[in-house]
Amino acid sequence: MWHGLDEFLHVVEHGSFTKAAKVMEVSTSHISRQVQQLENRLGSLLFQRTTRKISLTDVGREYAVKLKAIKQELIDANNQLQGEQRKPKGIIRISGAGEFVACHVAPKIVEFVKRYPEVEVDMDFNNRNVDLVEEGFDLAIRFGRMQDSNLIARPLSPRIMTLVASPEYLAHHPTPTTPQQLTAHNCLIAMGKRWRFNFTGDIKEIKVAGNWRSNHPRALLSATLAGLGIAHLAADIVDEYIENGQLITLLDEFQVTDNASWLVYPRKDLMPYRVRLLIEHLLTSFKHIN
Repeated sequence: MWHGLDEFLHVVEHGSFTKAAKVMEVSTSHISRQVQQLENRLGSLLFQRTTRKISLTDVGREYAVKLKAIKQELIDANNQLQGEQRKPKGIIRISGAGEFVACHVAPKIVEFVKRYPEVEVDMDFNNRNVDLVEEGFDLAIRFGRMQDSNLIARPLSPRIMTLVASPEYLAHHPTPTTPQQLTAHNCLIAMGKRWRFNFTGDIKEIKVAGNWRSNHPRALLSATLAGLGIAHLAADIVDEYIENGQLITLLDEFQVTDNASWLVYPRKDLMPYRVRLLIEHLLTSFKHIN
């Protein structure tokens, strides 16, 4: 009776037999065979298949909704029986990068693990925009503006950007009074070569260039403090250097305010309890901070 149901739900969640097989650590042919046998037992076609893609039939879509509800009830029953509601256990894989994750998010996750010692955490620091589902991550911490509709994004903390330069650099170069003038300066670049600015409500991008590029904010900060050029960094990274006079802010009136650090996770109907609990912990922790 149960043969093929888990395989079917994995294909529904991940959108292909290949991805479902990778997540379940079985062969694609095994997934295909289990789903086909399920269809034969039911006497109904659950997927429309073409050479390029698969899609649920109307019957398959209705069947998936009912199965997900049943599976969630089974998970809840197991959680209650095993006491997981009181003692979450298992591994949580997290993707993140940057100073904010290391200095602010990681300590909150440590608090969570100390509270629930049977939970294991695997934190991967990588600036690459990983595919959470494909690579098996439960959640990620990302910076910027979220545009991927396939993921759920919850704001953890606003991250205001600040344009800064050292007094040494400005002593030898004219202070820019408009974003357009940055094209004549040595700009220290992080990820992209276009910086966003607010022109009285109209957001525009300015293409910049320079001889220093790094995906680590501390490397950019070091170059800026040494007088190499102008950098666009998160305010929480440079605030102390602005206060002690080592850095000077520029073009404050043009700065955008829509950047944030986000808690991002796949749209899962059957999220493990430990992951759901960590998400709630992080959202609550940063709500009290902000």
